[in-house]
Amino acid sequence: MGVVSSKTDLARQQNTTMESGYHRCWYAVCIAADLKEGAPLGRAFLGTRVVAWRDPAGKAVVQSAWCPHLGADLSIGQVVEGRLRCPYHHWSFDGSGACVKIPTGDKIPAAARIFTYPTKEAWGLVWAFNGETPDFDVPRIPDADETTISFSVHARSRANFETWIATSNGVDFQHLQTLHGIPEATLPQELDVDAGGIQFRIESPYHLQHGRISGTNSFAQHLRIGPNEMFMLFSGTPVEPGWSDGHFVVGVPKGQEARLPEVHAMMQRLSDEDRPVLSTMRFRRGLLTASDRHLARYFKYADAFPSFLPPA
Repeated sequence: MGVVSSKTDLARQQNTTMESGYHRCWYAVCIAADLKEGAPLGRAFLGTRVVAWRDPAGKAVVQSAWCPHLGADLSIGQVVEGRLRCPYHHWSFDGSGACVKIPTGDKIPAAARIFTYPTKEAWGLVWAFNGETPDFDVPRIPDADETTISFSVHARSRANFETWIATSNGVDFQHLQTLHGIPEATLPQELDVDAGGIQFRIESPYHLQHGRISGTNSFAQHLRIGPNEMFMLFSGTPVEPGWSDGHFVVGVPKGQEARLPEVHAMMQRLSDEDRPVLSTMRFRRGLLTASDRHLARYFKYADAFPSFLPPA
């Protein structure tokens, strides 16, 4: 139902037509606690619009928001008898996207379906994969899962930059010192690259940074500075070319919940320092030097990342 491209050129990512689609990644649609039973939510998403709702079992469902009848926005409809009902003519759709009821009794057309995104809940967020089937699992935080740490989730206001450019910060070790004032640390010798992400680990007796990029839109890390451990996840969701929403997850070891506001403040500070640069730059892959070798590897990875154009 969508359009798949096996290769995404970085220059084409800046093209406002986005003819090749968006990267085949897991994108956060909303905070899971905001998705209440019986109350659909609408969100701008990858150049179109989606509706999120919970099925009778409480499972999150993310689907195209446009009714195939006349294009009404299903997110202002209702969940009735465990189905998503259009606000206009009350066509009803199930969790697979099939129209299962037309109140007039007319025969349901075979094409009366809405696109249903692969959907999962993790880290307090509802995620949708941009494609018909996922290529890899939802983003993870290194050395942690939802049972081993305490965490909180936060929304970031809409920003005018591309998510894949912001994610390059995860392996831009120079900017940690120049922009954020973090003392120079040892660089990883290599980046471990797989089909769904990039990972690295830097460790000393006094410091640990274990980071992972998932897809091209999420960066997570486990940090240890002296005796203090913290966990972070940033994920961006394109809403239209050049603009994105975002979410943060911050975590600490169990029993240290009082430190969560401190970790959130640190992550917010880093975001606030990045934002003026990212929102005003005219990105180009320009004059890279030897110190940019990890950035260059990320750009090569992003350049080859497959894309998918969601149904409009």
